[in-house]
Amino acid sequence: MKHLTLIVFSILLISCKTNQKENEVTSNPKIALLGTFHFGETTDYSSMDMDNFDSKKRQKEMEELVQALKKFKPTKILLECTLKDEAFFQEAYMNYINGQTQLKMDEREQIGFRLASELNHTTIYCIDYKLPVPLDSLSNFAEKHMKPEFLSFLASIERNDENDSKVLAAKSLKKYYAFKNSDEEDQKNKRQYIQETAKFVSDSTYIGIKFVSTWWERNFHIMSNIDRHIGYTDRVLVLIGGAHRAVLKDFYKARNDVHYEEIANYLQ
Repeated sequence: MKHLTLIVFSILLISCKTNQKENEVTSNPKIALLGTFHFGETTDYSSMDMDNFDSKKRQKEMEELVQALKKFKPTKILLECTLKDEAFFQEAYMNYINGQTQLKMDEREQIGFRLASELNHTTIYCIDYKLPVPLDSLSNFAEKHMKPEFLSFLASIERNDENDSKVLAAKSLKKYYAFKNSDEEDQKNKRQYIQETAKFVSDSTYIGIKFVSTWWERNFHIMSNIDRHIGYTDRVLVLIGGAHRAVLKDFYKARNDVHYEEIANYLQ
């Protein structure tokens, strides 16, 4: 009888712990990350070949994308802009929802402003942190000491951009974003840093490692900026470059104080 009581008590303890974990997941604030490419100019090595996003077809697809993102029911929309620029973007957002301006061809406005307006949000939030990577130093070192490898590296980026541009041309925006916000694409994004960029080193310089570690450091700062906007009951949607998403995703999936939700599940 004593053994039976111990068994029953043990089962109850396990059940309580399981329920406690489930309650933690459901009660924690939620975060989703929408990785995107930049609609405007960028200083990155990579760049997308966009078609006419002002066309009726693409604008309709933009609306479809926003309607899909609404299913996540975000309470806050966080954008890739710095804290010092938040007042500027807030004013631009207010001008838009008051009908005083049109949306610029910028992912923060075309997706972020549009979605926030659909949800009747009065505030948008900026979470970027500028921490320049040593791009010139990396290029100078690689050109001088590892030119064949560097040219191959640049060529692989160009091929990837060409492929992405073809996928974008062939798919609707909702399907394209579902494709780009996949585990496979996240892994490819990280490999470009930790497998490719990190190899540009020598006995006297670790410039490739410096580049990669600076990128991770920048994303830790961005995580901190995101955290300051997460309340207990929030469902936060972060709109940010795909290479940022790939790293931030790992940060939030490892945590137990915030529940990570995969935004691609809302785009199927």
